[in-house]
Amino acid sequence: MLEKREGTINKIVYEFTSYRNGKYSMYPTISDLYLLLNKITRSKVTTEYIRITPFYLNEKVKLQREFDEYMFYLECREQFTVQDEEFHILENLGRDANTVTSDEFEKGKILTPLCRYDDPKTYKSLLEGYRKFLDMILPRLFESAKIDLELTDEDLAFGYFCFEIHSE
Repeated sequence: MLEKREGTINKIVYEFTSYRNGKYSMYPTISDLYLLLNKITRSKVTTEYIRITPFYLNEKVKLQREFDEYMFYLECREQFTVQDEEFHILENLGRDANTVTSDEFEKGKILTPLCRYDDPKTYKSLLEGYRKFLDMILPRLFESAKIDLELTDEDLAFGYFCFEIHSE
């Protein structure tokens, strides 16, 4: 049973990820995720964190491919420095400053950003940036799922992307 947490964003996430009063979980499709993100950005508030993990599910072959490496994790803090932010990104990438490429770091800035609790404008901007990133990356994730799951063209009609979403 899913717990309905306090807070505007937590209530929105609950609304989009549960049914039968929290007895069952739902995993929004891309269109539902976009609706959820729009509703969150219109709320003009922040939350402790929101985590979104994409996965591809194919009903015909009964397989799924999770894309943990493209998990979005937006954390809000009371305060942080530029160094804190850089450390946070590198830590989430599992790399150090000497080995990370600029492309990897930029991806990390999109997927694991920090925000202040009292800054809903930046929070909104970071969610919108993630949405644009999804528009760019989903076709590549689709190709990856097709290869990893050894799907035929006929199998593709039975698959779709979903998103596991948590907030606090």
